[in-house]
Amino acid sequence: MYDIIKWGVDYMNNQINIKIPKKYQERIMEIYHDEDGYWVILNKGWCGYEQGCHVIHEDTQHDMLRSIREIEVCDCDACRE
Repeated sequence: MYDIIKWGVDYMNNQINIKIPKKYQERIMEIYHDEDGYWVILNKGWCGYEQGCHVIHEDTQHDMLRSIREIEVCDCDACRE
């Protein structure tokens, strides 16, 4: 999907019609939906359910929102650079 992540985006590109709580928006670079499900691309310094995982993929809106609530600070090599 993304070969190179553009770190440092200062706004969230929300391509779906779902309201994301403001406290999570700085953690997210982009959200979109395609035939494979919902995708959340995270900004530098944040990861999903696994350290170093900067892309979240879920099949449903419910699961995507649950995963967004679980975003945490990332300490991988790419984020520390």
